[in-house]
Amino acid sequence: MNSRVTLRDIAEVANVHYSSVSLALRDHPRVSAPVREKIKKLAQEMGYVPDPALSALNAYRKTKLPVHYKSTLAWIDTWTGKYELRDQPTFNEYFEGALERARQLGYTLEEFKLRDSKLSPKRLTQVLNSRGIVGILLPPQESPRNRLDLDYTQFSTVTFGYSITPHVFHLVTNHQYHSMSLALEELTRLGYQRIGVYLHDYVDSKTDNAYTSSYWSFQQHHPEHSFLPACIVPDGKSDREALAEWYDQYKPDVILSDTDEPTKEMLADMGLRVPEDIGCAWLSQSGEKDHRAGIDQKGQIIGQTAIDFLVGMLQRGERGIPETPIRMLVEGSWRPGKTIAPQSKPKARRKK
Repeated sequence: MNSRVTLRDIAEVANVHYSSVSLALRDHPRVSAPVREKIKKLAQEMGYVPDPALSALNAYRKTKLPVHYKSTLAWIDTWTGKYELRDQPTFNEYFEGALERARQLGYTLEEFKLRDSKLSPKRLTQVLNSRGIVGILLPPQESPRNRLDLDYTQFSTVTFGYSITPHVFHLVTNHQYHSMSLALEELTRLGYQRIGVYLHDYVDSKTDNAYTSSYWSFQQHHPEHSFLPACIVPDGKSDREALAEWYDQYKPDVILSDTDEPTKEMLADMGLRVPEDIGCAWLSQSGEKDHRAGIDQKGQIIGQTAIDFLVGMLQRGERGIPETPIRMLVEGSWRPGKTIAPQSKPKARRKK
């Protein structure tokens, strides 16, 4: 005898048609919110579990059908300073990956740029409500510890990285702790002896200090290598000044960074050629056309993952601040480049 609770069993107890039960369990707006909640509570009490074979069949059928428009999702860009959010290659990959996956699933992803629109958080909440937009993506903020005061009780929200505070939302980002470890492993394998890490303080803060934590841990587990104190550039200090002071004191033979600095021009001013005199690698390498060595953070996969999770939230009717935030970490991969070279003997150091 089959003891599995079916949709028809729930419909009989609830005194509704079984199709209404199916719609209610998928949070379809054709069923009123009170009825949806009643049916979902009843299904839970009766021990209803979806048939995995049937679910798989339905998923297969959906892949064979044309995707119809479902609704619009919002990408909210809060950057207002000197730089544009999507001028940052990795962040642009987030957007492109999210846009592609949204289209595949029948959604439109629309940018809302506070720089151009001059919308206040309160007015933006009103605009999203009037448009019927309930799913939002919050990409990395311009500086760490920012907050965007929307009325989040009305939205399903997924964020990128740790720059939105407080850290109360579901979040997707690169596994930056592992990215640092992977880069250090590759550089030591290539024979570099004096590995230096050059970071801006605000960058490390936006990773929840994952970079410096990983660097410190790697040093503890590899005492045979020469690791140098990291150069953490404080806000307001000149990149060139910080780099020159740090290099003159510690003489790294390779520099691992996350931002565009140090540039070849900065190093050339110091009498250093890349990679002949000093190697350079980056923790956020920007795609196949980037000639630099470093970590591909898989930005498009990060964007796709954010959409997958956001759509799941919408289908489950999850709104507001989650009771238990979930962290989704995407592994990066190492890409060789023209800015490093295998080491066979110690390099001559720049003369002061």
